[in-house]
Amino acid sequence: MGTGGSPRRAPSRRVVLAALALLAAGCGGAAAPEPPAPPVTTCPIPVAVAAPTFARDVLPALRQSCGAGDAATCHGTPSPVGHVSYAPSLTAAAVLAGLKGAAPSNAPAAAPGGGAWLRVAPGEPARSWLLAKVTQDDPGGATQAYGNRMPLQAPNLCDATVQTLTTWIALGAPE
Repeated sequence: MGTGGSPRRAPSRRVVLAALALLAAGCGGAAAPEPPAPPVTTCPIPVAVAAPTFARDVLPALRQSCGAGDAATCHGTPSPVGHVSYAPSLTAAAVLAGLKGAAPSNAPAAAPGGGAWLRVAPGEPARSWLLAKVTQDDPGGATQAYGNRMPLQAPNLCDATVQTLTTWIALGAPE
């Protein structure tokens, strides 16, 4: 019984459906927005990591500074302009396979001290083209025939990020 002795009426079907629609829409009429992708940064690793791994430390840093997953980044799509892809649609194993022990498509024939350049030469930072590209203004020589320092048209990677990449390669580029 309702107030004053009158019987209480059940809410109409229309009222119930309207209430459910508001709840489903978050009471604001629109779904909650997707969280934004992390901003592109040139210091994705602010403190050097002593024992970095590819999946935990290196790949997230590369994706954040070089390939955030859109066409505006050089390495963010599965078929990038920059020859190497860090696209989020690729697994860590697939990205690592394209780096570790792979010959770069745009490097001089010989690395300093002899031997061929590799994108990532496990245990040999001096032969790793990835490090040359992020630490040298004119990687491969002053003619810029081999491209520019990366990330392109952005500040240099911070020291802690470069140190982490160097340590990762020196340790054999662990997964």
